[in-house]
Amino acid sequence: MSEKRKNAENRLKILITDNPSLSTRKAASAIGISHETVRIIFKDDLHLKPYKIQECHELEPADLEKRLFFAHWFLRLPNETSRLFICSDEAYFTLTESLNKQNNRLWLESRPIDKIERPLYDEKVLVWCAISASKIYGPFYFEETVNQHNYLKMLQTFFLPKHLRTISYKQYYFQQDGATPHTSNIVQDWLRSKCSDRFIDKTQWPPRSPDLNPCDFYLWGHLKALVYNPLPKTINQLKANIEREIKKINREILESTFTNFKKRLNLLIEAKSGHFEEK
Repeated sequence: MSEKRKNAENRLKILITDNPSLSTRKAASAIGISHETVRIIFKDDLHLKPYKIQECHELEPADLEKRLFFAHWFLRLPNETSRLFICSDEAYFTLTESLNKQNNRLWLESRPIDKIERPLYDEKVLVWCAISASKIYGPFYFEETVNQHNYLKMLQTFFLPKHLRTISYKQYYFQQDGATPHTSNIVQDWLRSKCSDRFIDKTQWPPRSPDLNPCDFYLWGHLKALVYNPLPKTINQLKANIEREIKKINREILESTFTNFKKRLNLLIEAKSGHFEEK
């Protein structure tokens, strides 16, 4: 290695240690070498890799205790309980596929001229699903803003009839997050009347914890990666794509998702109820 290259490596090592988020272009400008040389030194000499900063919900102090309590409570239940646990959630699907600027790349010889046009107010649909280790309840589409009344009606006329056809339905636990329509008294009281002590009410499910909900850490991301092929031109086509992909999710995948759910609870305990990274 030349003396010039070694000197650049040492200076870059100091720069990146002090500021790990420094871009390669700014590092090149600071050292006075080419951008490509910086990339080579980072990769080959310093053995660095570009990692994306992970976004997550900000946890409040009281959340930590609730997350830890829930994890210990669930893991103390009999082993088969994870097979009798229903998690639910809603998510918006837009008609135009969202671009992930960190992941989407075009490998070309020159910069592309074409751009992807997005409408200022894109059409979208709000989808509700519930997921267990054996089946998916849904999708159900809310055609208007969700409130306590139409959410309760959905539970009464859509979810419950499907659940009553499930073997040993009385043994199942039902979870929902802390969204305002979910935590209203009429919804909470109705769910207690149907699920008794197997309803995970607003005092039990830890707030700001999508990392524990299989709908959030698996289902929505999985669907959004697939439902835009082929690209839908109407909301009805988007709905058809959603239903197509949900039908492809088999029992083996569902069981694996809830195995991951238990794994996440153990990782949460290791992390003292804070954010954790899957191993």
